Amino acid sequence: MKKITEKQRRCDVRRIIYERNGHPSSNKMRNVSEREQQCNASVWQDVNEWVSKEIGDGLKVTNDMRGKKLKYNGLVIHLPETMNFSNNQDETVQCLTAIRKLVSVFEVYKSRKIPHKAYKLRSVNFDSLASISTSAALVLTAEVSKWNISIKKKLKPQVEKWHEDIYIQFEQLGFFDLFNNKPEKSVISQKSSPDVDFVRYVRGQCGNSDEAKDKKKELKAEISKLVGAKVDKWTILHSGLTEAVTNVTHHAYPGSKSCEEKSWYLTGSFNKSTNEMKIAFYDQGVGIPNSLPASEIWEKVLTYFTKLNIPSVEHKKHARLLEAAVSIDRTSTMQTDRGKGLQDLLEFIRERKAGYLSILSYHGLYKCWIDKGKEQSKTISMERPLNGTLIVWNVKLS
Repeated sequence: MKKITEKQRRCDVRRIIYERNGHPSSNKMRNVSEREQQCNASVWQDVNEWVSKEIGDGLKVTNDMRGKKLKYNGLVIHLPETMNFSNNQDETVQCLTAIRKLVSVFEVYKSRKIPHKAYKLRSVNFDSLASISTSAALVLTAEVSKWNISIKKKLKPQVEKWHEDIYIQFEQLGFFDLFNNKPEKSVISQKSSPDVDFVRYVRGQCGNSDEAKDKKKELKAEISKLVGAKVDKWTILHSGLTEAVTNVTHHAYPGSKSCEEKSWYLTGSFNKSTNEMKIAFYDQGVGIPNSLPASEIWEKVLTYFTKLNIPSVEHKKHARLLEAAVSIDRTSTMQTDRGKGLQDLLEFIRERKAGYLSILSYHGLYKCWIDKGKEQSKTISMERPLNGTLIVWNVKLS
């Protein structure tokens, strides 16, 4: 029998520890098909190319963390000073998309070793963030949650240099509940309370109607605590939220994804200075514009375009597709127990006779608002796509 050297023995020990920690053995790696390896390589190469381009377009990325240079193309994304979808949409969506794309590399390789040349997300730096809207905070929470799950919940926020108001808002939002490794800085001195109070976000999964019902009740109770009174017409908003949840189940995540992967996120906030209540709903699916052409209401969408004399060149624009989806009185399932479909989303602001509904999905934005009893709407095509679907209701309480 050939004698094993000390160096070989150490290598064997390291290999066994590596495999016990969930990494694949060399034999398993050889079993990965050449085609799969090529597909995986295509993913990280596309992500590398996209990130490099966006760095040239202002995406702030560094390769050092807490004074130490990261190895193997590790990256830190630095959030901008302001994040919202109204007056800083481009920079906000750019950062959110960067997180999503870099996380996709972890999802593709799972427990397998990622090539050294691939960009790897190591941290998202919140230190410069001074203001964030309810909807942007919800989407950011969803993307960080996706990242944390992809690396087996090993993230730990570094909050030492966060702005106080940002820390307070994310603590209210329940952001730190995402992590097994919660930050050590659990209490800070509050010099003054922020204008906006957040409701602890809830995460639901498709196919669980009882869970969804309970979480909508939970949201209502928390909102009532913030505003200090009963919210009129809540039943109408409940109907809109139900429609949003149902659309996630049927349309947002087509294909082979399991129900556990089909998640939605929900939160609310109250601005004490303006007396405005906001409810935000988000899913990370394929988006309304992308699901419509394969739906059972596609013929109705085309009929809608024809009646309004909308040119065929406009039919594929995401903003126009959102407008059509909201205007048609049935969802793609054509079930009789589904109310008026996406029109249900509008009823809350119509019943209150004030406020707005905004839907962002990939390259489309649809907004309907009521001011002094007059209803208006607009569609906007966005250069940067927002992955998934974000629905926001905003009303001023009397």
